[in-house]
Amino acid sequence: MRNPVAGDNRLRQICRAFVRFAEHWFVKNFLRPVFFLMPPSLVTWATMREGVQSEITRLFGSEVAGFLDDSALLVLIGAYLYIVILKSIYGAIENYSKPGRELGRDDVLAILHSVNVVVGDKMKRFCRTLDSIGRREEVSAQDVFQSITQPDQQIGLLVSAVHGAFDFIDNTGAYFRVGLLTVEEGKPIEWAQFYPPERPPRASESDLAHPGSTVMNSIRSKRTVIVEDINKEVKKRKKQDRRYLKLHNRDDEQGSQLCYPVVDPSTREVVLVLTIAGDKQCCLREKHLELYEWIIDHYSVRLTLEHRLYLLREKTL
Repeated sequence: MRNPVAGDNRLRQICRAFVRFAEHWFVKNFLRPVFFLMPPSLVTWATMREGVQSEITRLFGSEVAGFLDDSALLVLIGAYLYIVILKSIYGAIENYSKPGRELGRDDVLAILHSVNVVVGDKMKRFCRTLDSIGRREEVSAQDVFQSITQPDQQIGLLVSAVHGAFDFIDNTGAYFRVGLLTVEEGKPIEWAQFYPPERPPRASESDLAHPGSTVMNSIRSKRTVIVEDINKEVKKRKKQDRRYLKLHNRDDEQGSQLCYPVVDPSTREVVLVLTIAGDKQCCLREKHLELYEWIIDHYSVRLTLEHRLYLLREKTL
């Protein structure tokens, strides 16, 4: 199961486990004070207390005893630095244990709200249909099905919701465009939806069917593909290494691109590709892949459902 985090790794997970252990009430209130304070306290006590030198000489030798006796101030400074260094090390571990990018409460609530908007719109349509047929003596099942299923409208709302989610979590000031391509026999055939409506996709379906496009890379691998820097990608010497299709010989293309394949659970084939484009370099990062997929997963299930409803609707017309 994916998590709403990015930039995570095994070492960070180990550090988080250590921090959780260190923050346990018993460790925090009993063991940590002992570990932090006892060593410097014992050394300070041994330095300042009369009559202890003979015991230190017996246990550790005359050199250690002489050093403690002659360097009391240095020992006190060292005891203080011991505490400071340990706290700094713990703080560094605690800071490193945090993922590189993690959704906060407001981010998650915004995503859930956008999903609820889509579901709420469908509920209103169901209620209107129920009210309209309640006064009829005869009801056609086909008419009801056609009335309550509006996949084009629902898909449009979902694409808009994805745009809103990425715009909300962005901290680069990028302008995002989101599109949805239908796929048949392993190739994109049509732009089903795009958002914002005033910014239609620059590439045609036939352009994106080129083997070197980001879309085709995503379809073939059935994985999310992210191009962080479009300008850098199109300048790669070997065409087979490129994951972005340069359009119309433009040299000013810049920004980032993400393609997410929606796989049909029955056929295990890609039926849709969600594309997200940002106009700033590295506004979409590969290290945040898991985070992006966690977000899109919440919409892809509903996109698959609406796509199925669209196919059913076409067959019943």
